[in-house]
Amino acid sequence: MGLGNNTSSTYVDMRNGKIYRYSKTNEMGTTPVQNKNGDIKYYFIYDFIEGTVTNFSTREEEVVGKTKLILQIHLVDQGENYVLKIDTNSSYFRMFCSVLPNVDFNYPVRFIPRIKEENGVKKASLIIVNNNIPCKFFFTKDNPNGKPEIVVSKNKKGEIVDIDRDDELEFFMNLLTQTKKRLPHPAMAQESKPQSSPFAAAAIASVSTDIVTEEEESDLPW
Repeated sequence: MGLGNNTSSTYVDMRNGKIYRYSKTNEMGTTPVQNKNGDIKYYFIYDFIEGTVTNFSTREEEVVGKTKLILQIHLVDQGENYVLKIDTNSSYFRMFCSVLPNVDFNYPVRFIPRIKEENGVKKASLIIVNNNIPCKFFFTKDNPNGKPEIVVSKNKKGEIVDIDRDDELEFFMNLLTQTKKRLPHPAMAQESKPQSSPFAAAAIASVSTDIVTEEEESDLPW
């Protein structure tokens, strides 16, 4: 029998302006969350996650009868493996992809999701900190740098009825494929400093059973 290593990863989700880690039981420090099916699930909830990015992968998940394409960002921090899951049809995904060319993957990357409300509309945003420096958008409205435009359809009243992001998604997926060539091998991944543990931020203390859904509004630069 050949030699090999067994590795396990902690899976977390980015949604509702936080990082969610599922718990099978109602452990101390978890928050009960009611999903769209009305079921109560328990999660540890954090403000950010940080680690050295070593791989990208995708998977399909069934959510309330709909198939979603999920980006999985593989991270290593202090010898621990994490997989950050992001819906490719979310502002978080588009914001992450928008800074990719400006990220030096030889250093840890910190993901800080946010949700803020303006005039009754919740807006999602994502701050990417790399080597202690916030990353700037590479793709902007003034300088799209080859990123295809989204196609917006409106009705006679001028109301948006559809947003076609297929070309944009294909562009970003190709970008992720190219970016994988710049990622360090897990065995060579630079370790984060002890104080930069992915879950150094304390879980949210307040208990909430509200369902918060991702809004189309965002702080994207286009």
